[in-house]
Amino acid sequence: MTKRSIVLAAISLLVLLPIALSPAFAIDKEVVVSLGSLREAHITVNRGDHVTWRNASGEKAHLAFAQGSGAPQVWIEGTVTVTFERPGTYEYYVHQPQARILHGRVTVK
Repeated sequence: MTKRSIVLAAISLLVLLPIALSPAFAIDKEVVVSLGSLREAHITVNRGDHVTWRNASGEKAHLAFAQGSGAPQVWIEGTVTVTFERPGTYEYYVHQPQARILHGRVTVK
């Protein structure tokens, strides 16, 4: 490689790296809520990623994050998507009226 091609490769990397790491390239993860269970209850994502809770139980389910997380508390009748912008650990609970309370965790790097 010539010195010029090395410099061009380095410049290209500096231009493309922020684009590749931007929220436009956020990853979508899914937690499936079944009656009495969660699939992928404990997941790890990167800052800016989206997590979707999909209620496949046929019953209403209430999603609540531990106090102080700033994340929403909502009923899941279809899907609910949350974008995690801050690193940290987010404990959450899903309550279904006909089942026990389920626990999960989202770890954001």
